[in-house]
Amino acid sequence: MKYEQIETLERFLDSVEAALLREESKSLVSYPQDSISPWNTDQLDAANQKILDAISGTANVYAIFTAPNNSSSFSLRYVGKTTRKLARQRVRNHLIKKHDKTGAKFQYVKTHVLSGGQVKISWLKIEPESLRNYLEEELINRHKEADWNRENA
Repeated sequence: MKYEQIETLERFLDSVEAALLREESKSLVSYPQDSISPWNTDQLDAANQKILDAISGTANVYAIFTAPNNSSSFSLRYVGKTTRKLARQRVRNHLIKKHDKTGAKFQYVKTHVLSGGQVKISWLKIEPESLRNYLEEELINRHKEADWNRENA
């Protein structure tokens, strides 16, 4: 069976993509030097409380961006999705501390941060929430540079 109004979905995808990639939508993740050597999850949680609180219960499509040491040029590295209910923990698994049972990109983030790089994240609340699956898949397809997504690795 073919969906006949694909143009409507594609327009929505375009607007989600623009909002997610807009510079004003990106928040810098804080990694104070005294919190990363050694890696201290409690201090990192505290340093990023504002971001984690903002994401909690709202984010269900998000993007992670990185910039190398001494650069302000951020590149898209990962597009993800979650339920709003689990948003805070899912994003925390990527940025601060990975739970063993997730496929979070924490090791990539940690390696990048320890090399002196910076990380930003953007997120959106999508309604209906079930559209997050379609949006994530299509955004990954559009952005091959998001090399932390296994589909683009």
